[in-house]
Amino acid sequence: MLLTGALLASAAAQGVGRFVLTPLLPDMRAAAGLDAAQAGIVAGANFAGYLAASIWLALRAREGRIGAVPLGFVLVLVGAFAMALAPSYPLWIAARAAAGYGGALLFLGSLDAYARAARAPEDLRPLAGVGLGIALSCAAVLPWLADWRSGWLAAGVLGLLCAPFVLRLPRGEAAGHVGDEPAPPLSAPLVRLAVSYAAFGFAFGAATTFFVNAIASGDRRAAALVWVVVGVFAAPSVWLWSWVRRRVRAVGALFAANVLHAASILLVALDPRPLTATVAGMVFGATFLGVPALSLAQARVLAPKSARRTAAWVTVLYGIGQMAGPPAIGWLGERLGSLAHGLLGAAAVGAVAALLLLPDLRRR
Repeated sequence: MLLTGALLASAAAQGVGRFVLTPLLPDMRAAAGLDAAQAGIVAGANFAGYLAASIWLALRAREGRIGAVPLGFVLVLVGAFAMALAPSYPLWIAARAAAGYGGALLFLGSLDAYARAARAPEDLRPLAGVGLGIALSCAAVLPWLADWRSGWLAAGVLGLLCAPFVLRLPRGEAAGHVGDEPAPPLSAPLVRLAVSYAAFGFAFGAATTFFVNAIASGDRRAAALVWVVVGVFAAPSVWLWSWVRRRVRAVGALFAANVLHAASILLVALDPRPLTATVAGMVFGATFLGVPALSLAQARVLAPKSARRTAAWVTVLYGIGQMAGPPAIGWLGERLGSLAHGLLGAAAVGAVAALLLLPDLRRR
């Protein structure tokens, strides 16, 4: 039951709270007459809410993070139902920001609750809930792509079904504040890692927003099914990259994951047909959880005496990049005449994320 609750909390936080926008966005844009830049702002609001909550949680004791789970769950559900009912673009922005804030509280709080109750801080199984949430939320809205408000209602109902498990996650005693640790050392490898992670966040945020939209000019249902593929391949990916990390140098695994992630975005940008996009979705799904897992593990290695504080602030930089990606690439797509071409910019930034790691890759 404990693992089930943590898995479903991750699924609700990321599937309903964040990624269900991706398959619904093409019809939302068509109904409201939004250009790509405006759509990027809607997505960016969600990432901004997530970033704000991440900063708040970075300054909290673990008990405060665990206690945030119920509030986060409520905000995720409110955000989904509000999208179904909100009559205007400004209210969409507010609803997505609330869902993003709640998603961070729910996701990070549930991970802490599981780690403490299971006494297994290195257990990565709850992260599989992210891929599960993407696949389930997209499958739930597939019948409603042409009626996107009903799609949001379906996503909200899916979240409600998780309530009996999520709200039974246990509370825990307080750990120390992150601020009790010394400041992270500003070494060159750590700075490069942080900037690389921020660049990955930029590329990832843009790609998750516009992945389906870039290939939806043909069969929108087939395009949305590609997003299900992303979730299916994401679910086991953390274990895959953990296995790779044990067999090669950690920075080498991180470099490879970033290269493949950028390549998947490039593939969609160059050839957005559904068959090619399905291959890209497999690679994208298999890498987008691996990069954060490997980046945070490497951050702890580079700053062992301030591991939690380093991980928290590296995550904040990632969040800033993630928030900036959708509006920037949406604007670029408008300038270049298509979102597929705009995603070339996201692929380029993703490539920068990999290139920043080259000096450390060459070190013995």
